[in-house]
Amino acid sequence: MKKIFTRLFQSHLKQQSCIVLFGDDIQALSQVCIEQQKHKAIHVYQVLHDAKQKSVKIESQNSELTFVSLNLINQAALKDLMQHIRWQAHQIELCIFQPSFHPYPQKETDFTQQIEQQWQNTGLSAVSVSQIMIKQMLRQQGGTLIFLGGQPTMAAHVDLLSQSMFAGVRALSQSLAREFHPKGIHIAYCMLPDWDSQNKALMTSVQNLCWHIHQQPESTWSQELSINI
Repeated sequence: MKKIFTRLFQSHLKQQSCIVLFGDDIQALSQVCIEQQKHKAIHVYQVLHDAKQKSVKIESQNSELTFVSLNLINQAALKDLMQHIRWQAHQIELCIFQPSFHPYPQKETDFTQQIEQQWQNTGLSAVSVSQIMIKQMLRQQGGTLIFLGGQPTMAAHVDLLSQSMFAGVRALSQSLAREFHPKGIHIAYCMLPDWDSQNKALMTSVQNLCWHIHQQPESTWSQELSINI
C-alpha cells in the first residue's frame, strides 16, 4: 500500500529533466554535464557497466547526480532503472552511450574470450540500452539518444576488434535513426578523435556537441557529427 501511495504522489510531481550516461569511463563526462547544465537544474544519471551486477545498485545519490552500477545487457535491471527514474519524477531528455574505448591486447590464446567480452561491453550493450531507451522515449513522446564512437583516423592506434565494434555501433545508430526519426526520437552517432577522460577540453566538447544535437529543431536533425580537437 505504501508503494502505491508513493507512486501516486510521484506521478503528481512536476517532472525534472535528466541526462542518462551509460559506459565504463564516464565519471568525468558526468561532472562536466553537471557543471554545464547546473543553471537548467538537470539531473544526471551516471550508469556504469558492471558485468558482475545482477540488479540495479544505487551507489550514491544527491540533488545533482545519481551514480548507478548495473549489467547493461540485463534487460530486467535496465527496466528497474527506468522505473527508478520515473519514481524520482525525472524525464529523460538526453541519453549518451559510451562504448569501451580501451584497446584489447591481441593474444591468440584468449582471442575468443576477448571478442565475447568486447561484444558484451560494446555491441550487445548498445543494442540493450537502445531498446530500453527508445521504448521510454516513445512513451514520453520525445528524447535524444547519442552513440559515441571512434573516427576512422583512430585506426592507426586502435585494435581491429575495437574498430569493428565501433562500425557495428555506427550501423546500429544509422538504422535506428531511419526508423525512429519519423516517430520523434532523435538518434545520432558522434565520432571522437579519442577517449581521454582526463582531458577536460575533450569532455566539455563532447557534452557541448551532444547538447547541441539534442537542441536541434526536428527539421535539421543530424544523424552523424564529428569532434576534432
